[in-house]
Amino acid sequence: MRDVATKAISIREVAARAGVSPGTVSHVLNNNISARIATSTQDRVRSVAIELGYRPNRYARSLGRRKTDTIGLLISGLRNPFFVELLENAEHAALFAGFSVLLDTAPSVQGTYKVHAPIRSAWPVDGALVWSWNVQSAAEFLGTQADSLPLVYIGSNRADDSDWVSFDYEVGGRLAAEHLLERGYQRIAHISPYPNGNERQEPRFLGCRSVCEAAGVPLTEIITGGEETRRAGLRAALEIAAMPKGSRPDAVFCHNDVLAIGIYNGLIRAGLRVPEDMAVLGFDGIEEGRELPQVLSTVHTDTVELTRVAMQLLLGRINSEGSTPPEHIVLQPTLTVGETT
Repeated sequence: MRDVATKAISIREVAARAGVSPGTVSHVLNNNISARIATSTQDRVRSVAIELGYRPNRYARSLGRRKTDTIGLLISGLRNPFFVELLENAEHAALFAGFSVLLDTAPSVQGTYKVHAPIRSAWPVDGALVWSWNVQSAAEFLGTQADSLPLVYIGSNRADDSDWVSFDYEVGGRLAAEHLLERGYQRIAHISPYPNGNERQEPRFLGCRSVCEAAGVPLTEIITGGEETRRAGLRAALEIAAMPKGSRPDAVFCHNDVLAIGIYNGLIRAGLRVPEDMAVLGFDGIEEGRELPQVLSTVHTDTVELTRVAMQLLLGRINSEGSTPPEHIVLQPTLTVGETT
């Protein structure tokens, strides 16, 4: 007798549970947009397939369809929980759309993937979502494969002729500054790994600076030397705490939540009160910020929506038979007020 735990689930079983025909299941799981199946039906079929653990024979299907039903994910910086969350949501979006995932990561957010590049040498993928700086190209990671592979960049506004989905970081910087000024803070510092100059204009900083300049409030830059870790934030906080009381900032806006968490812990270690002696405001909205003794105030960027929209755009490219202009989608961040401001 065959072990039930190893029994393969058939399309007919998925169809029966979802209340549709096997043909409908096939159309949905093959992402056949020409079938014009209602979105609610597609969602139900995919949910049932995941629930039952349906696994199609991708190798056999790919031979006939010249598709592998596999998406590549190139996402770096996994030391930062933001990118772990981004990766999980991207993988969920791909699986929900009926695709397997081939993952490639680089050790830092500025990584190049060149050392690993399994997507380049392994079983071909139908398309890829790529997190990269706005000056990086997927060709650096994938070589000539990037020329014919449907790609959607995520996380940065790009000036090249590519599809991308990103957040409006400058709006996020303005939200941060407006919030701090409304709370009465007058000596604001921006904590960042990267200095702003002719070669790099960090939009979070630019947004914050524009609001501060309009209000006549000085904005100080504090640079952590390329590091965006909790340790770097803690070191910066100890240095800030050592400044004379009249000259140190009364509020800090951090490049990301990881730095903000380090800043918060460093200020507490130095004997300062948050937010009475100094306010701390982050950027990203990671779960860890909600688990501090005081909930971190932050500018929240929705990675669920980012990956959903990016996957939808990528599916359109994979299934498209013609050429259409690249799409640029900008998502708006929101302010989450916690207890640190």
